[in-house]
Amino acid sequence: TIFPTGGGKSLAFQLPALMQGELTRALTVVVSPLVSLMKDQVEVLEDRFGNVQAVQLSSLLSPLERRNVLERIEQGGAHLLYVAPESLRSPTLFRLLRTRHIARFVVDEAHCFSVWGHDFRVDYLYIARFIRELMEAKGLSSPIPVSCFTATAKPQVIADIRDYFRKELGLELQPFISHARRENLAYE
Repeated sequence: TIFPTGGGKSLAFQLPALMQGELTRALTVVVSPLVSLMKDQVEVLEDRFGNVQAVQLSSLLSPLERRNVLERIEQGGAHLLYVAPESLRSPTLFRLLRTRHIARFVVDEAHCFSVWGHDFRVDYLYIARFIRELMEAKGLSSPIPVSCFTATAKPQVIADIRDYFRKELGLELQPFISHARRENLAYE
């Protein structure tokens, strides 16, 4: 999904994740490249809606906060989990996710998959392997759904993302593209 900044990308995956989490106790895992962005997303949800079952697992957490987050994940008290792509290499996180029903993986800032994007991150290329290994460990025959979001992506970047998930997981991602229309701006 490509929505311009301020176009509702976060809401498009947060609302379904929190609703599904409430109904089925499923966990949505959001892979995001920026620790500050993950922290901000969780704080905004908490400020707006109070006791939201969203957590972030990052280097900003103290050991006590990290343990609390891990316990919430393990006990089903988290429905939305934000992690950096590097966190997917953690055996602890893998063990925890193996015990939870995973509703979906959401990849935020998905342009990071592509060398044609403006922020290529090699750790993004580990995401499919992690999902595949998790599915094997859980004995799943059908794939865990994946959604990708970004504010900007050129056609080559979109093709790279779609090719990656097709080759690595056999998933056919369908593009949804919204165009920026800013009626409040005028140029002379």
